[in-house]
Amino acid sequence: MSLPGLPVDELLAQLQTILSATAPYILALGVLGVAVWVWWTVRRAGLVREALASRVQVEVIPTATFDPGEGEVGRWARQLGRVYYAAGGVPARGSAVRLRYTAVGGKMRCYIEGPAAAASILNMPGFAEVEVRTRHGQADIRPVRFTGPGETP
Repeated sequence: MSLPGLPVDELLAQLQTILSATAPYILALGVLGVAVWVWWTVRRAGLVREALASRVQVEVIPTATFDPGEGEVGRWARQLGRVYYAAGGVPARGSAVRLRYTAVGGKMRCYIEGPAAAASILNMPGFAEVEVRTRHGQADIRPVRFTGPGETP
């Protein structure tokens, strides 16, 4: 079915000429696109591998009277949510925060693990009645302690 007055044969011939002239460029763009995609994938995998290899771990020790309110829990969750931004350029898989609970000698222990780039955020106490201790081999990272009124440093 052809419409009267339309030179279909001429249009198809022009289209074939244009496609044959641009085919090498389209192929080159396709190869370049695949190369960029492979480079990006390998780069992301390297960043994730590097971030997972250099993670820090802090121990969180609550007091005997530890009973957080809803506001404190929300603040702590937002604080842990900032770890991704502090990791700066590390993909989400490598900048994830892990809460690890263990029981040693009948005592429950809580550890927070995250990327080394966000160690300062992990060392910040999230609750009023919680002490944060750095793990072994991380003596250069120390939490900041503020003295209250009437206390001596």
